[in-house]
Amino acid sequence: MDWLEEVTTRQADTILANSNFTARIFKTYFPSIHHTPTIVYPGINLDAYQAETNTSDSDVASVLSARPTLISLNRFEGKKNIILALEAFARLKSRSSQNSTSSLRLVLAGGYDPRLEDNIQVLDKIQALAKTLSLSYSIISPSPLPSGLPTTSCPEPDVLILLNFTTAQRTALLRSPSTLALLYTPENEHFGIVPIEAMACGVPVLACDSGGPLESILSLPPSEKSSSANSQPRTGWLRKPDPEVWAAALEEILALTSEERKAISETAKDRATKLFGMEAMAKGLEDALENAVKMGPRMGIYQLNRGAGSRYLQIRGSGPKSSSLISFEIAVIYDLWWTDHHMPLGTPPRTFVAN
Repeated sequence: MDWLEEVTTRQADTILANSNFTARIFKTYFPSIHHTPTIVYPGINLDAYQAETNTSDSDVASVLSARPTLISLNRFEGKKNIILALEAFARLKSRSSQNSTSSLRLVLAGGYDPRLEDNIQVLDKIQALAKTLSLSYSIISPSPLPSGLPTTSCPEPDVLILLNFTTAQRTALLRSPSTLALLYTPENEHFGIVPIEAMACGVPVLACDSGGPLESILSLPPSEKSSSANSQPRTGWLRKPDPEVWAAALEEILALTSEERKAISETAKDRATKLFGMEAMAKGLEDALENAVKMGPRMGIYQLNRGAGSRYLQIRGSGPKSSSLISFEIAVIYDLWWTDHHMPLGTPPRTFVAN
C-alpha cells in the first residue's frame, strides 16, 4: 500500500471498516496505525427489494421463468470466479437424477464492459466452458449487445447470461418464487453486498467460506444439515470454493422442504433488517461520530518527507471538538495529499487553525 496513504490515514481520529475481515486486512497493510477500526456494516435500502414485479416490462419478462432457478449476480471479472457457479451447476446436473434437475437453470447476471479485456476474457471462458459441459446458453442484455457477441436464440437454455441487468431485473430475479438460491462465488470479498440483497428477499445464499460472508451469512458446518431436529438458524451455506463441494451444497438446497425454506427465508429477512438496513448503518455512523466528538480537542504536527522536500501540517484546536472540526480534519488530509502530489518541492509549510 502507498506510504502516503498510511501516513495520512493515521491522522484520523476514528477509522471505520465495512467488516471485521477488512479491519484485519487494514491492520496487515497499515502496521504503523494502532487504531482498531470500528465496524460499520454497509446498509441497503430494504424498501427497494419489496417493489412489485412489473411483468409487463419486456426486460423483466425476458429474465423470469417458471423453471427452478439458481442465480449469480457478479461483474464479469476474473476475481469474481463466476466459473465456479457454472462448474458446480454442471456437476449438480450430472450427479442428480435427470428428472430432478432437467428443468433447472442458472442465471449469470452482472456488469459487463466490452472495453475491458478482463470482462471479455471471462465471458469468452464462460461460453467455452458451457460448450465443453454440454450446457446450452443464451446471452441477453437490456441494452444492445456489444458487437462480436453471438446472438443466440435458445428458447429454454440451461444457462442465461444477462449482461448489465437493470434494477428491475435484479429485483425480479431475487423476488421470483422460482429462485431457489443465490450463488456468491468471490473469495475473500471484503464485505459483499449481494448476499445481503438476497437475504433481504429471503433467498438462501451459497458463498465461499472466506471474507465478509463469514460475518453476514449464518451457516451450519458441512457435517450438519437443516432439519426439524436441528433448530439452529441459518441463512445459507458457506463452503470452500470447490465445484464438487458446491454441487453437494446445491443438492441440500434443492432438497429443502417448504417448512425449511420458509424458516431460512424468515431468518434471512430478519437478519438483513436488523444488521444490514440503512437504519443500522446510520446508527453505526452516528455512534462513530459521537465517539470522535467525545475525544475533545487535539493538537498535532505531522511531517511528510518526500525526497529533499517536506510537508508540515499543524492543527490547533480549542474547545470541544465539533462535527465541523471532524469534517475539517478529513478535508485537511485530502488537501495535504493533493498538495504533496501537485505542488513543487520546497513549498512553505502551512498551518491550519481550527477553533
